[in-house]
Amino acid sequence: MERGWIEEGLYRKIRDTVPIASVDALTLCRGKLLLLLRNNEPARGLWWTPGGRVRKGEQLGEAVRRELMEETGLSPYKIEKIGVMSHIWPEVHFVTSFFRVDVVDDAVVLNDEHSDFRWVSSVNDELHPYLIQMIRESKIF
Repeated sequence: MERGWIEEGLYRKIRDTVPIASVDALTLCRGKLLLLLRNNEPARGLWWTPGGRVRKGEQLGEAVRRELMEETGLSPYKIEKIGVMSHIWPEVHFVTSFFRVDVVDDAVVLNDEHSDFRWVSSVNDELHPYLIQMIRESKIF
């Protein structure tokens, strides 16, 4: 079993009881922000950033690197912590630390958590308010 991995049944019990620590990677390449189309809850069918749960024993920067690699195949050359906020969804409450992450390569290789990706150079109203808040606080656009 991977370090800090929680069996799905236990994870459901935990997430029904307490907020979950998570990270979001606002990933930039040549001035464009990477968005991923989510397959899973929460935010299924919405454009979002790479990210996910922090595992036990994992530093926040390690979680950002791991999630970015797992979800996109990209490696960061710079990671900057921007802020912390709550994402309260019907099925789970995350306390997420969000980061600006710079990458050199834009050749994304998606895992099964996402069905599509795009690089964008502006924010529009179709994005979820939590995502818009993270982007604005990051002063990306």
